[in-house]
Amino acid sequence: MNRILILSSTKNDLAALLLRCFTDAAVYAPESENIPFAAYDALCVLGGDGQAPLILSARVRMAVEEMRRQGKPVFCEFVASIGRIYCDTPVRTDHHRLCATAACRGLLRGDVLDGHCNERIPYHFMPVDIQPWLRYHDYICAHDHIDMTAEQEAAGAFAMGLLDENTLLCAFRLCNFRRARLSPRASWEGILCAVVSFLAGETVTLAFDPPVCTHDTQTVCCAADTDAAVRRGLDWFIRAGMLKAQGALGVREGFSHHIRAMDGVQLRADTVRADCTGEVGGAFLMDAICKGNPESRAIYNNTAAYCFDFMQIKQGEHRGMLRWTETAWEVCYQDDVARAILPTLLCENFGGGAAHFKDACLALDYLVDTTGEDGLRVFRTDICDMSPTRWEQLKQAGVGVPCAHYNAYYHAALLLAARADGSPYYAELAERGLTTLMTLYPETRRETSETEEMCRLVLPLALLYERTGKSEHYAWLCRVVSDLERVQHFSGGYAEWDTGYRAACARNERGECALLANNGDPVADLLYSNNWLPLGFAYAYYVTGQALFHRKWEEIARFILTAQLHSDDLMLDGAWTRAMDMDRMESYGVPHDVGWAPCCIETGWTVGEILMGLQFMHIAERKWES
Repeated sequence: MNRILILSSTKNDLAALLLRCFTDAAVYAPESENIPFAAYDALCVLGGDGQAPLILSARVRMAVEEMRRQGKPVFCEFVASIGRIYCDTPVRTDHHRLCATAACRGLLRGDVLDGHCNERIPYHFMPVDIQPWLRYHDYICAHDHIDMTAEQEAAGAFAMGLLDENTLLCAFRLCNFRRARLSPRASWEGILCAVVSFLAGETVTLAFDPPVCTHDTQTVCCAADTDAAVRRGLDWFIRAGMLKAQGALGVREGFSHHIRAMDGVQLRADTVRADCTGEVGGAFLMDAICKGNPESRAIYNNTAAYCFDFMQIKQGEHRGMLRWTETAWEVCYQDDVARAILPTLLCENFGGGAAHFKDACLALDYLVDTTGEDGLRVFRTDICDMSPTRWEQLKQAGVGVPCAHYNAYYHAALLLAARADGSPYYAELAERGLTTLMTLYPETRRETSETEEMCRLVLPLALLYERTGKSEHYAWLCRVVSDLERVQHFSGGYAEWDTGYRAACARNERGECALLANNGDPVADLLYSNNWLPLGFAYAYYVTGQALFHRKWEEIARFILTAQLHSDDLMLDGAWTRAMDMDRMESYGVPHDVGWAPCCIETGWTVGEILMGLQFMHIAERKWES
């Protein structure tokens, strides 16, 4: 095996891997004096951990070029210039993906890889005989493999390949592959084996360090496992700094999908939203109800006070409206409002009374006043558009969006409010809206997928059956649960599916986008689909006592516990990402969404909802045990 010289300014993942692989290896900073180039048989130059592409000094450059002239293997990563080529301004590659070519070692032609929030160096004067291993392509709609013609393949931008027979060039940040959580992990390990084998002059099999985030695939989802997962999830909010003033100033949105390839830092989404604040409060409320934790009760009280004291309009024409975010100040999404007030409604029903129950009903009254006769509402209202004519239009049947994504949790909130105060009007409107949806089902209008529509319906249909006791409503609930089984994975999770790809976000290239490329891909969505099921199945069991719903809860809980992140990084440990490839048990899916791609972590929609559902089963089991 060759003796290797590594030029690197920091301790990074690739340098550490090479030091383990080569018995004779040394690391020097590129600006060091008296680097012993001649004593080594191979050279690795790493620049991907710097702020900009690495520019070699003239003195070092001459020594590097001499090694190339001698035929020694040289690998250059994120280096501004080598040979006759030099770089232009780096290009962001947030939603671009890498595709293996026919010349790629270690992968099949057409294999797709994600480099996350990376940068690509466009090079001038690339030789015509260069042999690309990887090329960047814009918005590849495929899960992990795509068939391309030679012309389509050649249209991609150079990412990695042989500049000549002894010079391997990487035009993006690779050196912190582990910290940056590049995916799919096995594909990147294949690329790295090819790089190390190139430098070694022989085929090398590598032993990689464990990934930054792992998953407990051995969980049996017993009560102790579930309680431990809940505790880790609740602690994550604290450790990751998601609560502002213990929730009194709201809850941050979470972590965006941006994981810097330079150092693996995941960027925080600092916007405070009413829905995220409410849902996170619900996670702590359940801990207070189920475990009697006074600290959790205090956090819930803080979040409820924030939503209703700061984010709710108290006077005038829009009295009761709950604002969306601290920036979208005059926007009202009914689904977001419903999820923001859901914990207050649960508290009134199961927690001994909620201080802000009347405020929650006031928020519902505003939504009711802008709901059509068929029980459906438009996807959002904006104060600036609310003329007297618009008010009247919104109350007409057929104006609202026939979509569970926008209406089902609104109906659930209405039913929970009716459950608490006996209001027939809330219940009648919810029944009307759910009847409208179920008359169309399964051909409701979809936002991200058909799977999401089904997942969203479980909780409100369970509440509807509890309210009415009608056999028709129980049949609706059972039908949706049965339909979900068609897309259930052996892990217990539910794969995204969208017959005809008719969802508004299906296969989008810009804007909001589903994780799904093709029906049959083993990708689960924990932002829009699977996250609703723990609470939905638990409540269905609470209402019916049927073993079917307890078993469905156990299955989704097992998957949820497996998908929870285990990490030495306290910013990640205990949370859940949006996407899970259920075959690989890895955060991976189509990364085209403008803000919430596979690795994002949403405090409310994902972590808060999951934790509420995992804990509500305690309430349901106590009911039937007694």
